[in-house]
Amino acid sequence: MFAKLKNRQRDRGLAAGLVDRHFVMQDERPVDVRAVEIEALDPFLRGLLFTDGTVTRTLAVQMLAPVAVEPIGQLPVATPAHVAGCLEATLGEESIRRQVSIGVGAPPTPVLWAESYMIPERLPPGFVGLLDSAPDGIGQSLQRFSLESSRELCWFGLGPLPAWAPDRTAAAEAVLSRLYRIVSDGRPAILITEHFAVARRDGAYHLAGLLAHQAARAEERRGA
Repeated sequence: MFAKLKNRQRDRGLAAGLVDRHFVMQDERPVDVRAVEIEALDPFLRGLLFTDGTVTRTLAVQMLAPVAVEPIGQLPVATPAHVAGCLEATLGEESIRRQVSIGVGAPPTPVLWAESYMIPERLPPGFVGLLDSAPDGIGQSLQRFSLESSRELCWFGLGPLPAWAPDRTAAAEAVLSRLYRIVSDGRPAILITEHFAVARRDGAYHLAGLLAHQAARAEERRGA
């Protein structure tokens, strides 16, 4: 029993070290986003949380199903205070707010919702307009422009579904949110909040869309 306790303490230490190393603003998450241990997330969900690559590609590879990015809205807004601080921008400076729903399968089952704030002057000319024709969203647009950039993870936790999500009835038992920013030419240019629909099974949180997809595939095999 003592050995098991030491192993658990070691694992928790490793997990805390990963969070401290990769999430630079974990202690600054909003009050309505509560902490969750990464040990409480299944391996695929942990991978999504820590990835600095394209989420849509990761989803497609894991689920072997089409991934659809459904734009909800994109318009210029006065940059709010919490965004201005993360983007090192002036409060009220104009930014472009983009909101999307990302689903898997046909018809798409919502898997996550994402809200982005972009400072156009820090991005290549035409970048914002290209988003309308990029089916995989911001990640694909960055690749099309061959824009040298890095992603800086800020914080994560369990929080509410965003009020602007149109398909709120499709929400799962809980929502895992993360905030990160894309840095280009030494300055943060895009701030993105992603909200993953999750469900708790066997003591761990799983991506709800993946559970639904696996159940549908199993049903198809039984009916074949």
